[in-house]
Amino acid sequence: MLRPAAAGVALAGMAVAGYLTWAHYANGSVVCVVGGSCEDVQSSEYASVLDVPVALLGLGTYSTVLALMVWDVATARLAAATIALVGMLFSVYLLIVQLVVIDAICTWCLANDVAIAPALALLTGLRLRA
Repeated sequence: MLRPAAAGVALAGMAVAGYLTWAHYANGSVVCVVGGSCEDVQSSEYASVLDVPVALLGLGTYSTVLALMVWDVATARLAAATIALVGMLFSVYLLIVQLVVIDAICTWCLANDVAIAPALALLTGLRLRA
């Protein structure tokens, strides 16, 4: 039960990160459902780490966790849980940056920061105990 749920959450994360990565490289506007601050966040200096878009890092992270779930051996489960935990901590940092430094909220980023990343960390952590 945990494995399909974690895989579904990882796929949701891939969808959000994939959309934001596409918008970055296509130089397109992000459709912001509420408030219109998505572009402020996406164009901030915090949207990249060493010239790599944060969305692309997220896409790689979710893809890696999903691949580790498919592999499904003890080492892969531990690696997936560790990566998911680090991803969640990075999401908390990014949420604080949005609220305190940029003073703008990206709805897509918020979906990742408060729902997808913590859910993935929780589900993959629970898989370690199963």
